[in-house]
Amino acid sequence: MDTATNVNIPYLNGFDDLYNLEDVSKVLDGYERMHIKHAPWANGGKLPSASFALAYGSNEIYLKYYVAEHTLKAEYSKFNDPVFEDSCVEFFVAFDDDASYYNLEFNCMGTCRAQYGQHKTGRTFLPVSLLKTIKHQTLIKNNTVGNIQWELTLCIPKKIFKYHPRLSFADSRAKVNLFKCGDGLPEPHFLCWNRIEAQKPEFHLSRFFKEITFSPRAN
Repeated sequence: MDTATNVNIPYLNGFDDLYNLEDVSKVLDGYERMHIKHAPWANGGKLPSASFALAYGSNEIYLKYYVAEHTLKAEYSKFNDPVFEDSCVEFFVAFDDDASYYNLEFNCMGTCRAQYGQHKTGRTFLPVSLLKTIKHQTLIKNNTVGNIQWELTLCIPKKIFKYHPRLSFADSRAKVNLFKCGDGLPEPHFLCWNRIEAQKPEFHLSRFFKEITFSPRAN
């Protein structure tokens, strides 16, 4: 799936109004995992393993990350803190050919940093009142140093994307990239789902986003 020109995002039925994160997490385990495997800035250190499953409902995006890494760091606990310095996963998305995009960043405990804008600089933070509506569940499956395994399940409501008030997922397109990073870890790393060509680590390059299509809803 990673090499496809366009990636279809499945509709997850039955969770639009009443659901719990444990059920969502279990359902996402049955979907194909896409690997965040490109490491264009690797310097020979030990790299983590990261993948994700992505689906959507009428009013939410459902996203689950699966990570195995050498060390774990989760120091930031306030919304819009620099969570990219912790053990971090990220979801960047641009809707409807918009030149601006959203960056949603989460440390392993689910603390969220989110912005909107066209470039890395001059971005606007999303309000905390909206970020509080993102539901998350963290599961640390193995806490052995050198082989720490953790999962993060996210339910991201449509209203998070406040600059697109008429947004409808079904049959629509978007451009995305997903990342695993840890700028403040003993061995910093920077992984991307869709390959980026740049001399130094830089995720805010929307020309390297990959097109996805939200599949039609099942009748």
